[in-house]
Amino acid sequence: MSGSVVEERYDVVVVGGGAAGLSGALALVRSRRRVLVIDAGSPRNAPAGHVHNFLTRDGTPPGDLLALGRAEVAGYGGEFVDGAVAAASRDDDGFVVTLADGREVRARRLLVTSGLVDELPDVPGLAERWGRDVLHCPYCHGWEVRDQPIGVLATGALAVHQALMFRQLSADVTLLLHTGAARPPTRRSSWRHGASPSWRGRWPQSR
Repeated sequence: MSGSVVEERYDVVVVGGGAAGLSGALALVRSRRRVLVIDAGSPRNAPAGHVHNFLTRDGTPPGDLLALGRAEVAGYGGEFVDGAVAAASRDDDGFVVTLADGREVRARRLLVTSGLVDELPDVPGLAERWGRDVLHCPYCHGWEVRDQPIGVLATGALAVHQALMFRQLSADVTLLLHTGAARPPTRRSSWRHGASPSWRGRWPQSR
């Protein structure tokens, strides 16, 4: 593609080539729609070693899963562009999608599956361990840390709920109150498997 508007028009441009975008693209190309997937190559689960709870693909590295998905979409005629979308605007009968490098493409419809970006707490060393030792979802990664000591870092009111979920996976769960407003429940029965200890104050402890 050049920097000018491409006269060739797609039925659908999919913004984001993660699992959701590729699933949508696959359904569309199988319905004989002309589809272009634009992907910036920064999926949310990139730091994770494996994908879980995905039937027949449990334990697959995220990059491998995307490669398989791309191959399936391409097998039905889907097309791909590597890049980030900077803007999208309406024209007479569809949309003009502008990439960060100035390239533009036209589409009758847009499917936006750009996903989420995790905003991590400002704790030294946490970002470097994200997706490995530092996790956010007990259903995605809880099995891998079962029966191990687990600390739940509170940055909001949902931290108590998170600690309760991890109590199903380990008997050794500590709620680190940090900057969150979370307060451990006063009734012992609320913890399901008994009381959990809590650490009051910022984490790590200031000196």
